[in-house]
Amino acid sequence: MTQQRFPDGAADVWLGLPEEVDERALAVLSAAERNRVRLLRGPAAASYAAAHLGLRRILGGYLGTEPDQLKLGRTLCPECADPAHGPPAVVWPRTRLTFNLSRADGHWLLGVSEGSPIGVDLEAEPRIDPELTAPLAFTERELAHLRGLPAERQREAFLRCWTRKEAVVKAVGVGLAADLTRIEVHPDFPGPVLVRYGVAPGPTAWTLEEPDFGPDLHAALARVDGSTGPVRTFRYGADPLPRAEAPLLAEAA
Repeated sequence: MTQQRFPDGAADVWLGLPEEVDERALAVLSAAERNRVRLLRGPAAASYAAAHLGLRRILGGYLGTEPDQLKLGRTLCPECADPAHGPPAVVWPRTRLTFNLSRADGHWLLGVSEGSPIGVDLEAEPRIDPELTAPLAFTERELAHLRGLPAERQREAFLRCWTRKEAVVKAVGVGLAADLTRIEVHPDFPGPVLVRYGVAPGPTAWTLEEPDFGPDLHAALARVDGSTGPVRTFRYGADPLPRAEAPLLAEAA
């Protein structure tokens, strides 16, 4: 029987800060993750290692499983059925837990829910040129909103629009292969906002919210529209890790 910790689409959102990961901690990662760290090197390697170590410790807490015993993978992309870039998933132990991870300048954001898709995105500074990117990714209405703002407000508006779009396409499971100009995310309104986009037979309507982690970080969370459960925010390293008194395990088929 499934134990439910996230009723009605509730979500937990965890923010992780930049940190160094020593060799002992790296042993918690899978062989594939450790290989990715070696290939990345430098700040990118440190960011990846810290995020995936935090991911494993947090998910292991929910599941009552040692972090190094988790098997993580991906489900099929809903658009092309390619498992290489589908939504992330816990392969073992069996669970209805869903999660999504984003990294930005050493910080990372993990969204966790149960039984329904979830998407998160985190940005600290634009990693791409807003002036070049906005015409390729924003709708005409979004562009008009952005260009109508004073110059000092355009950066914040760009990041709000970009994080919302990324959160939606990650919740859908297609990532940035999607045509972002088809997704209207209403940057002129504070969250929550309703966004319509999807790949049948999956959900096509999403509620976008913006967890508040201070003025220097821009975060977005996408949940299936109609989710009424709460969104709880945590800071990794400051708040206690989840403790699985009733592990979120699924009954074997």
